[in-house]
Amino acid sequence: MIMVTAIPNTKVKINELLIQWLSNDKIYEQLQDDLQSILNGKVPEVVPTKQLLSRAVSPPLHKHPVSPRGSPRISNSPVKQQTGSNRPLPHRTPSPAVTVPEPRKKQSPHKTSVIPKFYFPMGKPFENTANAVDLSSIKKFFGNNNDTVTLKQFAEIMKLMELPLYWKRPLYEACTSSSTCTYDQFHQVFEHLVTYCHDHVAKFVRILSKGKRSYLVAEDFTNLVQDVIDSHPGMSFLDNAPEFHARYIETVVGRIMYNVNRSWTKKITMKELRESNFLKVLSTLEDESDINQVSDYFSYEHFYVIYCKFWELDTDHDLRISLEDIMKHADRTVNPRALERLFKGTVTFRPTDVITYSDFIWFLLAEEDKTHNTAIEYWFRVMDLDGDGFISLYELEYFYQAQLEKMRCLGVEECSVLDCICQAIDIVKPKNETKISLSDIKKCQQPSLFFNIFLNIQKFLDHELKDPSTNKEGELPLSDWDRYAAREYEELIADEEDNMNYDDDDFEEDFQDEDEDEEDSGAGGPSGAGKSGIGGEASYDGEFLARQFDFGNAASAVEKYGSE
Repeated sequence: MIMVTAIPNTKVKINELLIQWLSNDKIYEQLQDDLQSILNGKVPEVVPTKQLLSRAVSPPLHKHPVSPRGSPRISNSPVKQQTGSNRPLPHRTPSPAVTVPEPRKKQSPHKTSVIPKFYFPMGKPFENTANAVDLSSIKKFFGNNNDTVTLKQFAEIMKLMELPLYWKRPLYEACTSSSTCTYDQFHQVFEHLVTYCHDHVAKFVRILSKGKRSYLVAEDFTNLVQDVIDSHPGMSFLDNAPEFHARYIETVVGRIMYNVNRSWTKKITMKELRESNFLKVLSTLEDESDINQVSDYFSYEHFYVIYCKFWELDTDHDLRISLEDIMKHADRTVNPRALERLFKGTVTFRPTDVITYSDFIWFLLAEEDKTHNTAIEYWFRVMDLDGDGFISLYELEYFYQAQLEKMRCLGVEECSVLDCICQAIDIVKPKNETKISLSDIKKCQQPSLFFNIFLNIQKFLDHELKDPSTNKEGELPLSDWDRYAAREYEELIADEEDNMNYDDDDFEEDFQDEDEDEEDSGAGGPSGAGKSGIGGEASYDGEFLARQFDFGNAASAVEKYGSE
């Protein structure tokens, strides 16, 4: 016979214990009292079940079992065998006293600790109305203009809203797509800003995205930059040169994405915008009449340098350059193996046969300032051949082999692969000496030197031959990009002046008779027609512009760029 041991069912046992617990009268009464307290809006008294049962239904606890009645008791003195009424009464041992716990005091619901809210993705709401916008003054302004205002009049509304001036066009287009904006259209957007957006970043994203997204893409900045071109006093020389508008906008937007979009997603989040200086720089445009003094993002000089560098490589002027074209950059000093990696989608996220102007903006910014965080990430992606998140010794050797070939072409004394790799390891000081991580390069003091060893032979040699005593103390700190842009811009202006002087000498005799005839007829010549002021300092010659950007002859270039 097989003996089967019965295993109790856990669910059945739990149900049995629950029914037994609920069948107790004291428990039932306590549950009813608690329920009534909750319905009355009070917090019920919390009494542990174990304490409730021990107080209600359990017998008094004793240190030993209680003797039955009639059992003999122990006395302090010997028991005498006596009869009659003189027999002493037996001595009872006193029972231990039962301690009744004091009832717990009810806790006030106001003393309950509440964790305050600490995450405000749309900005922290104002705790008072001191920061509230005076809507009545805005409504009065609309009323004084027959309830419709134009884009130009929105400048006054920006003052009443205490927002930066160059938000006006994005705000205007967020309200309406017509030539005028009514108060009702404005009020609808205004209510959303006041209700849901509690800081400048949230309002800026809401306005530029027209309330469609919680992030910004490159196209959202187009109207803002166009408004800078149209209304900033330092950009007035471009009023008659619409050919430059699109390229300037593309350059500014490219620099914004390069500096602000740290996640490389092509989507600028509110967090990235708060961590950047873009809104601060944008607000300074209102007080600075010279656009070139705002070196971040909006400098026309920086745009001019970038565009001229691209124009030199783009020989057919279709705004696209091939691998052979970009290899000519900087007299072919950039490592060709690194340039090949650009076309494989390592930084553009798409394999391609050509690089666009937007891609070239990132390339030039990263090439000329390798200390910038985006530049470090840019070249790290290029050198990480297998995409494992590390630059191995093999990958260092792969790029340095191309540098050795350039050294032979330049007739420079070669440095062995082992020596250069050891030098790179000493510069970065990685945690693991067999591979270098991105964080290792960001923590080192000379990331540009590390990358130039393997990516730009001329800059590496310049650093090796540089005299440390040439560093000037007391000067304002400039980034590598600012120094490069200033140097290149001066060279462009010098070339322009040389060309202008050459043209004046060459054609002076040819036009001498014609000028004399004009003087005799009383017609005044166009004084300074070949120059247009740039930021109050630099000037551009029509002949130079015609040669550089293929705008036809000098007369058409001067006509496009106006005159002072």
